[in-house]
Amino acid sequence: MTEVTGWRAALCAAAAWLVAASAGAQPMPEAVGIIKPAIGGTGLKAPRTEIEVGYGKETLTNNLPDWTTTYLLASRQFGERKTLYGGLRETRRFGLDDTEAHAGLYFPLTATWTSLVEASASPTHEVLARYSVYGELQKNLGSGWSVGLGLRHNEYSLIGTNVLSISAERYWGNFRGAYTLYSGRPEGASSAASHRFQLSYYYADRNSVGLSYSNGREVEYLGPSRGVLTSDVQNWTLSGQHWLTPAWALTYDLVNHEQGNLYRRQGLRLGIRHSF
Repeated sequence: MTEVTGWRAALCAAAAWLVAASAGAQPMPEAVGIIKPAIGGTGLKAPRTEIEVGYGKETLTNNLPDWTTTYLLASRQFGERKTLYGGLRETRRFGLDDTEAHAGLYFPLTATWTSLVEASASPTHEVLARYSVYGELQKNLGSGWSVGLGLRHNEYSLIGTNVLSISAERYWGNFRGAYTLYSGRPEGASSAASHRFQLSYYYADRNSVGLSYSNGREVEYLGPSRGVLTSDVQNWTLSGQHWLTPAWALTYDLVNHEQGNLYRRQGLRLGIRHSF
């Protein structure tokens, strides 16, 4: 039997604790990879802490090996538009293993302006970025409308990339619609643009289900042997969270992603979240 050490052991222990604790909970009532607020959402005013553990697996065409992700996430919400979050994850992509840590802070600047800052680092950085920094500003326009501007820099083993995002979203009734334009550019190369459309439905308190569609051209790092490639992409993702009790929830993603002629990626992520 393989010995599990380090943060991976802590993750497994946390997962076991969550499952064991939930076994006694009555079936009942949130991250998709990262626990963080939906900028522009109302949020809760009462302090709240959440942790989540999960696992995802995706199969690739063209005889490429499966992708897998194991993660541990945590967030602390201090009030409306005030959240500190972070997490650890371990991935396997193209037969290469990586670990990564990330942390972010979401906080108001004024009554209508909100900011988000985030950073990540990977000590292995085979496929993941060696480090990444991200900043976003969003303006609440009223009547459920908001617009945002973000910039991310990813530094990989061989090259760096910059991604500019411009977004607009609106909440109405139990729905949220959003559009984001991404413009990515490897350092010293031309840029590539892609578009993302999202529609979410919020049902029964904090439960939600959403569908997103992306297309265009994106920059992807395929590891030190292949470097950075820009290709056509098309992505459909079904995401959601369902609270089983006031303290326990299931989260999920169903993904169908086409990366030009390189591969098609299809898979499922499941997570269990605890709020206290």
